[in-house]
Amino acid sequence: MEAMAAAKPVIKVAALCGSLREGSYNRGLLRYAMELTKEEIDGIQIDYIDISPLPMLNTDLEGDGKYPPVVEAFRQRILVADSILFASPEYNYSVTGPLKNAIDWASRSPNVFANKAAAIVSVAGSLGGARAQYHYRQIGVYLDLHFINKPEFFLNAYESPAKFDSDGNLIDPASKKRMKKVLLALQAFTLQLQGCNFNLSTTSEFPRRIGRLSEEGHGLTPYTEGSLAPPFPASTRYKLGRTSETYDWYDLETCNNERSVVSQFQDEHFRLKNKRYTPNARERMYKFGLVASWVFFLIVIMLNYRVNSIVDACCKRNVFSRSLDLWVAYS
Repeated sequence: MEAMAAAKPVIKVAALCGSLREGSYNRGLLRYAMELTKEEIDGIQIDYIDISPLPMLNTDLEGDGKYPPVVEAFRQRILVADSILFASPEYNYSVTGPLKNAIDWASRSPNVFANKAAAIVSVAGSLGGARAQYHYRQIGVYLDLHFINKPEFFLNAYESPAKFDSDGNLIDPASKKRMKKVLLALQAFTLQLQGCNFNLSTTSEFPRRIGRLSEEGHGLTPYTEGSLAPPFPASTRYKLGRTSETYDWYDLETCNNERSVVSQFQDEHFRLKNKRYTPNARERMYKFGLVASWVFFLIVIMLNYRVNSIVDACCKRNVFSRSLDLWVAYS
């Protein structure tokens, strides 16, 4: 286990803040994330990128297929990153102008966001920036930017107890724990997208149990030169010509295991192979339903006859009583 921990690859995370305010709470989240990677979480390096120098998107600034130097420097830092961490408030139910401008510059051809993992955290009022997060996720769909789904991080900065100090630093213990979970999830998802997979050389040592991993589990190992290729053709590693045969084998094995799990579940819970569901059983159920329907119709007919008899008796009694009343009246 110690050897596995030592071999864990280090991922580079580009951190972008949607607020330009000096005491921004969202920038405070990013500062705390950087502290976590230095003190508690191994295998993550966060590069905070200031987006305030970026000019407003204007294609007239592009000349001879080149971007302004400040934009090109920004794009290069995004390109070398393995994943993106956004921290943004919510402006008018949506994204902020500065961060949207930065995203637009980075998405210019070639798109430097493509096939990267991403996470988003937000500090705002009421809903904590939830509506803005949904818009960022929609933008990521077109950019091939893969956001982690859980855990979600929304923080209302104006609720008690206080979440930040006067300098904009995060001080809320519960929020700190949630922020750590976000970073760990981003790290795991980034390694998955990059091609880190189960060490196939140890498969025989840890046999599968009906599609589930053994209690010991498998050790995550990064791809090295000549090993498994990432599943995304647009990545630079794929362009190096690495083969994906072993990865395809892993997918095939996983698919076969899933089929066996589904088959066992059906056998145990639906009992598809039980004798009660043989053709003879279906025939007996059909006959039982036919007999039950005839009995039902007979009961309905008998009740109808009984009701008609009662109605006739009541009518006769009423006529007889009226005749007596008329005889008394004219006598």
